[in-house]
Amino acid sequence: MRSTSAVRRGAAVLLAIVLGLSAGALGCKSPGAPSDAGAAALSPVPAPAGLVAEAFLPTPDATWAKARALVGGSAALLPSSAGALAASLLGLPITVASEIDGGVPVLGAAVEAADGARPRAALGIHVKDGGRFVDQLTRGEGARFRAKPDAATAIALLEPLQGASPVALGVLGNYLLVAETPGDLISLGPYVARTMPQAQVPKEDLAVEIPRAALEGPVLKAARSAWDKARGPDGAPRATAVPLGPMIESALAMLGDLERARLTLVLDENAHLRVSGTPKAGGGPASKASADLAVGDVKPLLDLPADSLVGILVRDRAATRAENVPRLVDALAGLVEGDLPAAERERLGAAIRAASDARGDWFAGGLRFDGAGPTAFVRAAVGDRAKLEASIQDLLGTAELPPFKAALQREGLRVSAGKAALPLLDGDVRRVRFERTAGASAPAGAGGAPARKGPQGGKGGPAAQGASLPPSSIELLYLVRDDGLFASVGNDPGAGLRSVVGALQGERLGEVPSMKTALAPLGSDIAFALVVEPLRLVASRLGQPGAGDTAPVVIAAGAAPESAGSPAAFWARADVAAAAIRELVRLGGAF
Repeated sequence: MRSTSAVRRGAAVLLAIVLGLSAGALGCKSPGAPSDAGAAALSPVPAPAGLVAEAFLPTPDATWAKARALVGGSAALLPSSAGALAASLLGLPITVASEIDGGVPVLGAAVEAADGARPRAALGIHVKDGGRFVDQLTRGEGARFRAKPDAATAIALLEPLQGASPVALGVLGNYLLVAETPGDLISLGPYVARTMPQAQVPKEDLAVEIPRAALEGPVLKAARSAWDKARGPDGAPRATAVPLGPMIESALAMLGDLERARLTLVLDENAHLRVSGTPKAGGGPASKASADLAVGDVKPLLDLPADSLVGILVRDRAATRAENVPRLVDALAGLVEGDLPAAERERLGAAIRAASDARGDWFAGGLRFDGAGPTAFVRAAVGDRAKLEASIQDLLGTAELPPFKAALQREGLRVSAGKAALPLLDGDVRRVRFERTAGASAPAGAGGAPARKGPQGGKGGPAAQGASLPPSSIELLYLVRDDGLFASVGNDPGAGLRSVVGALQGERLGEVPSMKTALAPLGSDIAFALVVEPLRLVASRLGQPGAGDTAPVVIAAGAAPESAGSPAAFWARADVAAAAIRELVRLGGAF
């Protein structure tokens, strides 16, 4: 192995992928760990207070070999066994690598930190003989550590003879224990080495289970904190978060109502991450959501244009959309100064409600690039064409309401709408134009409302900061027909609209072999799906449209059907192509 900082960084990255997840704050119960004479003599102990996760890495050597093959390239310079990798990263002599048993599960447990910081965790790595392992580290001329027994736990704490160790190390039974501090080692180590070896071993390369207490406690708290950061100072979502507001609020309610969640990772030619959640009994938000979740197949995504570099599919029911109308109204009302008057709020709500009722139960969108830039497009199912056309006009009309018109003026924007001529395209195409006004970058005058800060907190516009101005206008084109609502915005919305309409009879994403293969396993229980071609997307953004290897990344979520009286279980998955992983590692400077 080449001793360079780049290779060491690579080792750290891959260790985090394969081993570090076990100590990060996730976990799982799994089928029968091999018998262990040293650990079997130690009776199990109760779970530590505040346990939020357990984790199992069933076959460290085999999983490490898969990870090296998946990353490829310079990963061949890294140690060939998990034991050698662990010895190198933990600062142990390479001579003890053969004492680490790569065929027995690595175990991990995490507990909630009392001060609300990130969870405290400990990792247990099986060694062939704990006593012999300690002797090799503490005896003889090459000794690097001294053993300091902890009377309360019988852990042999390993203290370096020179310098300081980046982590706390100890041995209990036949397990090398690793934690951030000696206190974590003492409080979590006995559970990892004495209790967890009695559990069952999962079939996946990594399995993690999060219990109910963690989901309704620290996990929900962390998720809520992340969402709060995306909201404005008055509690309303920022403009960029408005469309996601109702969805995120619903997800947070469901998260706190789960009985347990499970995460697994499987490595083969690609990487496959799975997450599942089981709702609590009693008909709470999670049970209701799982029963009401609109699911179906991936066909609308496959019907997007063949040159889509990003595709997204979302399904929802009319009842769910109706429940979310007040949340959308509140979110949009938060964009104006002061309170939105009751009459304007009612008009906005009526327009959103009508559009929600009139559209169908799914929409799909995509993104393409040409030499000049990106173009986005959408196709949505239509329930009532005439009602949808009228409701869209009503929604556009709300831009003329005084509060919203004033908000647009503060942002230096003007919105106009009208018909558009698009030859060779059947239907009544309409245009919505967003224009930047002449005073867009100037602060408000005396007596006016204060200028809003930009995304980075600066008060000046782009020109004041020496950056190039954004386009002076952006056009959105849309068309409502019986077979769908079609829309496009971006560099060339005309081409985008023709593309998404023409894909129904022309070249579709489902005819692209790599995309078809990546999306085929999703099945018919999908509520959400996202597919991205990251390498081609990066090449396009660098001005090389059409370049880059095909390496789809698929993220999806849904709900498995009810069975034996149990509520439908939520699931989510991410499938990442090997080429995407290799490029991610390369761009991260790992090698």
